[in-house]
Amino acid sequence: MILLLPMLYLLPLLYLGVFGLYFWLFRYDHPWPRKVVSRLAAGVVVIHTAVLVARGLALDRFPIGSPLEFASTAALGLLATYLVIERRIQVKSTGVFVSGAALILQGVVSAFIQPEAQASDLLADPGFAGHAVLVLASYTALLLSFLFALLYLIQTRQLNRKQFGILYRRLPSLAVLERMSVGAVKIGVVLMFLSLCLGHLWMYDLADRLPPELAGQLSPWDPKIMVSWVIFLGYLLGLTGHRFLGWRGRRMNVMAVTAFLVIILSLGLMHHFVPSFHRFRGTEAPRTTPARPLPGDDLLHERRAP
Repeated sequence: MILLLPMLYLLPLLYLGVFGLYFWLFRYDHPWPRKVVSRLAAGVVVIHTAVLVARGLALDRFPIGSPLEFASTAALGLLATYLVIERRIQVKSTGVFVSGAALILQGVVSAFIQPEAQASDLLADPGFAGHAVLVLASYTALLLSFLFALLYLIQTRQLNRKQFGILYRRLPSLAVLERMSVGAVKIGVVLMFLSLCLGHLWMYDLADRLPPELAGQLSPWDPKIMVSWVIFLGYLLGLTGHRFLGWRGRRMNVMAVTAFLVIILSLGLMHHFVPSFHRFRGTEAPRTTPARPLPGDDLLHERRAP
């Protein structure tokens, strides 16, 4: 695990390089960064993925067991999802904002992360790990939608005030920004649906392997599951309105910004005040008191023990 630390400290420099090229492109519209920046960003995605895979193998679990591990995976997902949208829309001028957000996330992670972090044994279960990956990817896509919608509203304000500075000149048209925001929502909705389906399958599979008193704690009516379905249906309704009811322009983008802010507020309140079996985070520092066992932790630990 110690051997991975140099790579964790190198990642911010790689993200800084990507951000620097996107900033160069945004500021001066130079052809050279336009030509190479997407390739460099794809290379960073590959390297970051390899680092996370190596960390996961070293820890024998999926590496999202702490807030810092989660943030590192989010930085990777943010840049990777953006590259998919960028390739489809063929617009690179918004990359400076996305790569900047990813740089901040990974910079904080590399500054404070420890070689090992305590986490639930559930993260070693392939079904749960797959569910967690899809959840993270879906919220990353919704974050991108939020960023593009915010840029749409900023561009609209500049047009209304007749402010035609560099931000106006470099950002794509309102129609393209809306396509990028809606495209990110489409990706997020599909990934969220898959995560919910896999989560339900994993929950029932785990319940069959647990004693009845522990299996009873696993419920499809868990508050976080219900909130996730509400979020999924809300975004699905927005896509339906966009496709069939003519929800366009400022209305659609205000909805995208508001929806994501509501998600952040709701999940924060849920995490701190609502009991749920969806608790698999550890802490970066060793615990001074024993942690409350999660459903299935003991069983999964016994399955891995020699």
